[in-house]
Amino acid sequence: MKLRRSVRVGILVAAVLAGAGLLGADFSRPDPATFGLGKTTEQEIRQRFGEPHARASAQVGDKQVAILRYAHAEAGSALIPTRAMVYLFHEGRLVGFDYSSSFAADQTVFDESTATRIKRGETTRAEVVGLVGTPTGQFIYPSPYAATPGRRAVIYSYSRSERIAAGGTLESTNKVLAVVFDERDVVIETSLVITSTRKPLQ
Repeated sequence: MKLRRSVRVGILVAAVLAGAGLLGADFSRPDPATFGLGKTTEQEIRQRFGEPHARASAQVGDKQVAILRYAHAEAGSALIPTRAMVYLFHEGRLVGFDYSSSFAADQTVFDESTATRIKRGETTRAEVVGLVGTPTGQFIYPSPYAATPGRRAVIYSYSRSERIAAGGTLESTNKVLAVVFDERDVVIETSLVITSTRKPLQ
């Protein structure tokens, strides 16, 4: 089952959007090497980071996936720096994670123009990292970005929120680049989604 692109992006950015309205406990970017896809348990993530800001679920084919979201935001200025983490589990084991930050110290901004240089059936995973940089997230089957056995995906995500005093609104821009690989670590699918939202300030 191939999930709609909007659904897949929503799984990643929901925590960031929610974070714009809360302060939440702060956290630093975890080292991906400390996770084991298919191995790390939901209990281990909860013990490490505490209770999530939100919990949800998604259906990938006939597989059920649990989603834990963590978010932190700092208020006090027009720009609202935000950090967000999301962890996905199938049968209690980690099948995907992502991290996004608009804090100056560890912001995850990336150059979306590099997406045009990624060629399906040609570009390798190592070449993607060389073009775009270190991914913010990784996914294996069964997850929304790797919905077929044997496939893997890397994600680049960034979100920026700003208060617009004149209009009394909160404007957010989200960017998600997803690159899916086959068993040979060659690109078979790419998607770049950039969205902008505006909502009244609470």
